[in-house]
Amino acid sequence: MSLFLASIFVLGILFIFFLAIVLAILYALGVINIWLLLIGTTLLYFFYWLAAPYFSDIIFRWLYRLRWVGIEEIRRRDVEVAQFIENTCQKNKIKVPKIGFISDDNPQAFVYGSAAFNARIVFTNGIFTYLDTNERKAVFGHEIAHIVNRDFIIMTLAAYLVAMLYHLYRLALRLRPRGEGRRGRGASLILIIALTSYVFYLIGTYLLLFLSRLREYYADEKSAKWFSADALSRALVKVAYGIIAKPEEKKESEIMEATRTLGIMDFKAARGLGLSYVTCIQLKSWEPIQRTFLFDLYNPWAFLYELNSSHPLTAKRIRRLSQIGKVHAFNFDEINRYPVDRQKIYAHFLRDAFFVFLPLLAMAGSALLYLIQTGINWGILGALLIGFGLGTIGQILYRYPSETSEETDTLRLMEDVYASPIRGKKRLLNGKIVGRGIPGYIFSKDLMFQDKTGLIYLRYEGIFPFLSNLIFALFKVGKLVGKEGRADGWFFRGLAPRLELNFIKIEGREFQSWIKLWAIAAGIFLALIGLFLLHFF
Repeated sequence: MSLFLASIFVLGILFIFFLAIVLAILYALGVINIWLLLIGTTLLYFFYWLAAPYFSDIIFRWLYRLRWVGIEEIRRRDVEVAQFIENTCQKNKIKVPKIGFISDDNPQAFVYGSAAFNARIVFTNGIFTYLDTNERKAVFGHEIAHIVNRDFIIMTLAAYLVAMLYHLYRLALRLRPRGEGRRGRGASLILIIALTSYVFYLIGTYLLLFLSRLREYYADEKSAKWFSADALSRALVKVAYGIIAKPEEKKESEIMEATRTLGIMDFKAARGLGLSYVTCIQLKSWEPIQRTFLFDLYNPWAFLYELNSSHPLTAKRIRRLSQIGKVHAFNFDEINRYPVDRQKIYAHFLRDAFFVFLPLLAMAGSALLYLIQTGINWGILGALLIGFGLGTIGQILYRYPSETSEETDTLRLMEDVYASPIRGKKRLLNGKIVGRGIPGYIFSKDLMFQDKTGLIYLRYEGIFPFLSNLIFALFKVGKLVGKEGRADGWFFRGLAPRLELNFIKIEGREFQSWIKLWAIAAGIFLALIGLFLLHFF
């Protein structure tokens, strides 16, 4: 699907949704002054589109010390990159954007504005710390492509239509007749319109994310054609590595969060890729990342994560880049030959999905059984809690299986395409603590663990959740950094792969984690409250 057709397709669907609700409301009630609301909202979004860059300037200057440096600052750091920016802008008949700099070692570059006439490109120091000249050109090419593709205008218009659908949902609820009027045909029609508006709004939200991901693909494509698909592929991986490679302060975390939808990649989705790149550095081979790509390419859980993201999964971006130009770092012909049992993947996924909903299913079954035996009364609250509590216990027993830990390493964990964010695999790792789970954050109770093949996050939970975690974070984690040990727990593969600890043993001293215990205790507590309510009523 071409970018132009995709944009028209999404905007067309959103506009049809919006227009259908407007006409339905006008037909049902003959409300004329609704146009006042629509015109006001339209003007507000137009003002937002025009003025938002200037408000963003103020926010970035105030909170993140943004300063405007111009093309000369880039020329001082890398002449070739500055020339590439100037030449690319000239070829595409746009002026060189206003260029800003944030002194931050997390590698990030992002663009914002209303259109080409007031576009801004902002970069951080990390772009020049972790990337080479060719990779920098590819990153800046990606950002310039957003300007050339008029992404600001399209995304603002799409966001406006989605917001209008929500306004219409709220308006329809307000216009619903009160009292006796609730029973009339008009009241029912208004309620249907309100619910339809909300459904369209939810669909529109996901269409907006789809359009955002598609525009990222096309920005990648332009960058690859202007310069190099291979350089952009390597840049995406190195940006992910840079995000986890240095101690991270609170303000720097805020910068990444604030620019999450603007930057070249979603920093939350970057952590797993960054961990894999550490393995590549140690082994001097790109193959570990190629095997890590299998999860993004084939696992249904990765697909669901992507649905809620403004950026495509990195493996899919690099695969598409390999179809546009030569990518030397990654061989997708080789990746496609890796043995993957898709039937097994989907069987595991369906089983996981059942246990995700088990508490709700158990709650519904318990309530139904109670209604059949007793009829409806306040005791049904107890039945609901009993069902939810027992379902939670079943879910936790599935999530943390009681099995013998298999000794392994982080490379094999990251290569496991069958891994799940719902059911853990009991594993034992040998290595050393190299830092906190959130580097530089003294209240982080979690840990960063390194073995001979790479890095992984360890999640810890004390016996008294808040107090024990605070004591562990403040007085114990710092003393463990740099020391060898064994980590035993359940491996989960999500946006950030992690080992949820059973225990960690450092120099003969064992620290027990109580993640499974507290999760089961919560289920038991809910079931006991339910029993009390059944007895009371």
